[in-house]
Formats: sequence, C-alpha cells, structure tokens
Amino acid sequence: MSIATLEALLWVIVAATLAPIIVDIIPRVTVPVVVIELLLGIAFGPELLGLIDGGNGLSIAREFGVIFLFFLAGFEIDYLGIKGDPLRNALRGWGWSFIIAAVICFTMQQMGLINSRFPLVAIALCTTALGPLMPVLQDSDQLPTPFGRNSLSIGALGEFIPVLLLAFLFNDTRTELFTAFGLIVFFAVGLAILVFFQGVVGRSEESHLRRIAIQTLDSSAQFAVRLAMLVLVGLVFLAARFDLDVLLGAFASGFIIGRLGDITSNEDSRKVMEWMKTKFEAIGFGVFIPAFFIVTGANLEVGRLMESNRALLIVPLTAIAYIVIRGFPILVGYKTFDTAMRWRLALVASTQLPLVSTLMERFMDSGIVPEDVGTAIIGGSVLSVAIFPFLAFLGLEAPEGRKKQAAANGKKIVESLPEISVQTSDR
Repeated sequence: MSIATLEALLWVIVAATLAPIIVDIIPRVTVPVVVIELLLGIAFGPELLGLIDGGNGLSIAREFGVIFLFFLAGFEIDYLGIKGDPLRNALRGWGWSFIIAAVICFTMQQMGLINSRFPLVAIALCTTALGPLMPVLQDSDQLPTPFGRNSLSIGALGEFIPVLLLAFLFNDTRTELFTAFGLIVFFAVGLAILVFFQGVVGRSEESHLRRIAIQTLDSSAQFAVRLAMLVLVGLVFLAARFDLDVLLGAFASGFIIGRLGDITSNEDSRKVMEWMKTKFEAIGFGVFIPAFFIVTGANLEVGRLMESNRALLIVPLTAIAYIVIRGFPILVGYKTFDTAMRWRLALVASTQLPLVSTLMERFMDSGIVPEDVGTAIIGGSVLSVAIFPFLAFLGLEAPEGRKKQAAANGKKIVESLPEISVQTSDR
C-alpha cells in the first residue's frame, strides 16, 4: 500500500471520527451523521482541501462500504413486521413511481439529456436510501411504530426492486437467457443457504455449528461473524460471477442472516442474533459505511457542477423530482394516515443516494448519461439525503417508554451472553 493511499485513508478516518462530534455540537436539531460525512468528504476532497483522492486505492473501501450498507439493509428487513398493508402499499407506490419516472426520463431523452436507454435511468430514480435512514429510525425508536414499519417497507422495496430489475436489464456482456439462468441459480443458492441455516443452525438444539457460534461470541474466534461474512462474500461473488449486480448479493445475504432471528426456536439463539446485530452495526457504521459516504463526497466533482449551467439547474430539480416520483404516490395512496404523516413518509421515500450514486457512475461509464448530468443527479441525491430525513423526523416524538425499554433490553442481552456461553459449554 502506497504512502498516498495511507494518507488518504488517514483523512477518511479523521473525517469519520469528526462526524459524530459535529452532529453532537449542532444545537437543537438532529442532523443525520451521513450528511456530515458527505460534507466532510466534499471538504476533504480534491475540489477543496485535496486531502482525500478517491482514486488513491480507496475505491475498494468505498465498494465494500456500499456492499455492507446493502447487507445491513437486508439484515434489518423484518418481514413479519412489514407484511400486509405496509408491503402492499409500498409495492403499489413503487409501481406508480416507475410510471412517473419513465415519463420524466422520456422527456429528458427527448431533450438530449440521456440516451435511448432511459428506462434504466427511470428505475434508478425509483430507489429509496434505506441504509442511511435505518440509523435515524433506530435512534428515534420509530422502527416498531406504523411510521417505522411503513418506512421500512418503502425502503426495502425501494432498494430491492431496482437492484433486481437492473441486474436483469443493465447487462451488456451476457444474453438475457444467461442472465435469467444466473438469477435462477442465485436465488436457488440463496434459498438453499436459508433452508440450511433453518434446519442446522436455527431449530436444532444440538447443532454443532450453533454451539460453536454461541461459545465464540465473546472470544477471538467469532465464528458467527465469520460465517455471516462467508455468506456475504459468497453471494456477492456468485452475483458477480453471473454478471449480476453485486448489491443484489449483498442485500440477499443480509436478508438470509437476518432471518435467523425469525426461525430460531430457542430464546438463547434469539439473544445471539440481537448481539450479532450489534456486532454487524459496529463493523458497518463504525468502519465501512462512513468510508463509502466520505469517499462519495470526495468524488463529487463540484468543479464540474460549477462549470455547467444545466448541471447547476439539474441539482435542485433532481431533489424536486424525487418528491414527485417517490413522494407523490404516497401522498395520494396512503389515505389511512393524516396529512403530516403522509408527508413524513413521502420525504423518507424520496431520500436517495447510495444506489443512485453507484448506478450513475456506471451509466456515465456506459455513455447512457452525460458526465455533467450524472454528476448533477448525484449532487441532487446528496441534497435529498441532507434535507429530506431532517424534515421527515423534525418534531417526531419517540413512542412512550420505548427508549427505557430498549435500554433495558440491551442491558439484559449483554448480561445474558456470558451465561449463554457457560450453559452451552456444560452440555
């Protein structure tokens, strides 16, 4: 590793360390930490201070950051909590979002802003940034509430459907038949892994793997974490091998590992899954995910935006378009909620960045979107992350007693882990 790469990595870690401190000292308002990470990335990037150059070997850290972000997004999906009306409403809303986005992108194509493959751009504009929203939902204790469950269902479909569709459609190196075969194999392998975990790890009280996972939770072996990383990297590799989007592998692996909390019949195993969640969040939000947002900010070509009048115009129009594409179907369709709550959900749904940023870079490389237009859309996505979550959660009260209950549950989990290990060791 070169000195330049180490120096850039050092400044990434400095920015990641400063971000929570800056969030804490901002008075009276709660700013998502990803906003500060993006701003610090822009400030430390080559356009301003020149401390971080995304090309100095940091591309791998950024790539694994977005992979881990999608892994955690899949891990957090609580299917039992979002099934029913939240999932049906989110699916219906996404369908209307795609229709609106297709009309907007067709208009852009007629104006010469994008090429004839505008349906791919339309799919990209129908995403929702579940990864950056999850910490805000957790920190505000909103996950168990109707607002939290509907936000989760909107975000889950807003991440999964675009990734799945683009894995099939945005493929220039394989035939559609091969891509379809790859998807079938991928989901078959994923299902086999889930069934294996359910039968061998989840429900079997005498499972050898389960015993090792519990015994090594507080040791240097950390078998459960290693097993989860094996599933993550394995499915990411499988997706790449079949020329599918690696983010599909990341999301699917998180979903599979997260389902162990639903299928385990033993109380100790459920506690293990809650402890595992803490470990995954420490790895993701402590290391990899901040690197993704900081390097993304550093890679934002502010100079290119300033040089192009149409790019400067597209930045705010992109944020407005997200409200129209993702927010309007919710404002119209979620009639069981009052107006204020519908606006909150609309702002949540309109928050976009990780997937849009990744896809726009690929579209620019493929010539689907001009570089100034793609950069402007990424800039508009940064704007959505900076503004929409803040407005969505502004004045939103935490459920009564949720903070005390969460703290008490966390304390019980931590205190119970040594007891679990001792009991299992005695068997």
